Amino acid sequence: MRRFVQFLGSLAIAVPLLIIIAVVLAWGTIYEATHGTAAVQRFVYHAWWFQALLGFLAVNLAIAALERYPWKRRHLPFVLAHLGIILILIGGILGGVFGIEGQLIIPEGQAEHTLETPGNVLVVHLPTAPDPIQMSAAQAGQPNPGLQHIIATQFETQAWVHEPNVTIPMVFGGRTIQLTVDRFYPDAVTDDEITEGGSEENPAVRVALQDREQQETLWLFARDPERFGTGWGDAHVLFLEPKTDAQLAQLTGRIRTPGSSRGVVSLKLRGMKQSSDIPVPETLNQPIAIKGTRYRITFKDYFSDFAITEQGPTSRSDQPNNPAVSFLLDGPEGADAYLLFALHPEFQAMHGLKHAIPAEVTYVHAASAQLPPNAIAVLRGSDGALSAVLTGSGMERTIIDPVVLDASYTHPSLGYQFRVIAHYPRAVITQHVRNRGNEVKAEAVHLVAKEGAQSAEGWVMLRGTTELNVGAEPILVEYRPSRRELPVTIKLLNFRKTDYPGTQMAAAFESDVEASDTQRGVILMRKITMNHPLRYRGFSFYQSSYIDGPTKTTVLSVRSDPGTPFVYAGFIIVILGVVTMFIFRDIPPTPSKRPRTRRARTKSAT
Repeated sequence: MRRFVQFLGSLAIAVPLLIIIAVVLAWGTIYEATHGTAAVQRFVYHAWWFQALLGFLAVNLAIAALERYPWKRRHLPFVLAHLGIILILIGGILGGVFGIEGQLIIPEGQAEHTLETPGNVLVVHLPTAPDPIQMSAAQAGQPNPGLQHIIATQFETQAWVHEPNVTIPMVFGGRTIQLTVDRFYPDAVTDDEITEGGSEENPAVRVALQDREQQETLWLFARDPERFGTGWGDAHVLFLEPKTDAQLAQLTGRIRTPGSSRGVVSLKLRGMKQSSDIPVPETLNQPIAIKGTRYRITFKDYFSDFAITEQGPTSRSDQPNNPAVSFLLDGPEGADAYLLFALHPEFQAMHGLKHAIPAEVTYVHAASAQLPPNAIAVLRGSDGALSAVLTGSGMERTIIDPVVLDASYTHPSLGYQFRVIAHYPRAVITQHVRNRGNEVKAEAVHLVAKEGAQSAEGWVMLRGTTELNVGAEPILVEYRPSRRELPVTIKLLNFRKTDYPGTQMAAAFESDVEASDTQRGVILMRKITMNHPLRYRGFSFYQSSYIDGPTKTTVLSVRSDPGTPFVYAGFIIVILGVVTMFIFRDIPPTPSKRPRTRRARTKSAT
């Protein structure tokens, strides 16, 4: 009877606790379906109160096991089962509190040592400050008297709260700024309103497309690298603004492209009536005299597909995707170094490069006149006039010059009809942000900055940056995932993907990586596949995904869990408890030796 009462006493705590945990897990499942995995992990599974709940359950199990002390042989399955579950709970608590997980996104040929963790931060700094780096967890959110602040955010965990009204006071030198997050949208979408009348040049056209019953209108921006073109059906729709009349003439076919496979540099020096065209030679580092002048040009390098790597400038491929040339122009005034890009002629002016020798220098390459097949390319000349080039599948061209607004044109091979219904030389983009639901998919926050009587506001999307003009100098606010420095640098040497036969579905993918540990002087070469991770210094690097594109990119999931040994040991002990339960069930209990009663002794004497 006493043992039964003790059993009921232990159940009086354990059963309600298990019911509470079951309810929390059920709520977490519903919350995850509505708001996403990242939100439920931060709001439920990694929250301090859930870890405390698991800890209380472990203490309760330990007390229940100790109540039967001293243990006998028949108690062994019971003790092992309780010990195993306690170890599993301890491992889960250690992993939830001290565990590290995140992602490494590494393009092929590049290296990365900064881990993106699930939590998000707001990074606030001045434009004059250096690029912010990730602080430690103890520093995150603390006032920084310097030029930057990193504030850990928590409102993503409660995605249904769209007005968190979180205010962060910050001090930048002698400036005191109040930053308020008054709106949070977990699934934000941006609608653009395009109007004319901006203070700066921003050419934009609105194009209407039609193919049978399908119709669509879209805006294209010539100076926006992400919005100058798009795909529509089988067509490539582009809005281009050639920087020079020569480039415009190339695209429209009025002049032939340079005969040299490496392009041509055109020089017009002081006193010259016309430019001197110099083809980029195959043999470099040989001075070439410019006819009729005292100047010479020495070509130093040619890049068919220019890129900057850890080793410096290089060509990513032999294809003319980004042709560039470097050369030295020398004369009586001295020597000038040039780095020119055929597809980006504004590079020199953009970086404010000054030269001692007064000269007009351009670099023309055949790649400047290349258009994709089946293209509808609207061109804007230096005088603001519009023309168009239509290319077929065999790169045959049809020229429309000029393009008349609201006039209908037909692509000769695709049969698509298109109209340019608006052309704004100084387009202004006004963004309107709205929320689609409570599932955390595309986070955005609305910020209000105040300094004294001045205030400024703006939206910033996740992994985006906004500038708030407040006070003597504007502040930059970046909203991004938090980061953590790894003790090892991972470089992607090669990425391979194998598709199922006849499909584009990946059957397997793997990465060849180089792991460098400068602290220990260790360099490892490993292949990471979906079932064979790389493990180093307590971190496990799993092949989880990839990103298609011109440059192959791997996505590695990274995890460091100090509770894993406890979890594994707990499962093994629970299995041993189950096994011993079946073993001891077949062993008959040892008969107890009871003392004989007086009656038995009397009868024996008799």
